[in-house]
Amino acid sequence: MLSIFAYVSAGKISDRVGRRPVLSVVYATYFLSLLLFYNSSGGAFTVMSWVVFAASMFGLDVLNNAIVSEIFPTMARATASTISVVVGVVGTICGVVTEGLIFGHYTRSHWASTSYVALPGFACVGLVWLLPEPAFQSLDGDG
Repeated sequence: MLSIFAYVSAGKISDRVGRRPVLSVVYATYFLSLLLFYNSSGGAFTVMSWVVFAASMFGLDVLNNAIVSEIFPTMARATASTISVVVGVVGTICGVVTEGLIFGHYTRSHWASTSYVALPGFACVGLVWLLPEPAFQSLDGDG
């Protein structure tokens, strides 16, 4: 249920105000809720932060797929999507390895290690503004 709400909401809002502003806000929400979840002490706040974290993760899924599909010409969209998936997998592997190294050498806490690995993700909030805005544009490439 949550995923359906997040997918539809992210798509509709970004259709109205643009992909980049919504993607920027959802990235900030994602990483902030991740930090809140992994550093909460339990109870209702943990549940609420997880729900926001999950919803923003689903929102990022639809928005990242949309922007990758929309900023490349039709002939390159499949290749761009494939490259995006490969980069995501490699990034995930690097993140897990980095979390393990931080855990083993510094924190001895998976919660803290995960938080440290997530901090650079806040750069995405600004980096999305370097991408062209695909909303309000023709996908046919003729303007």
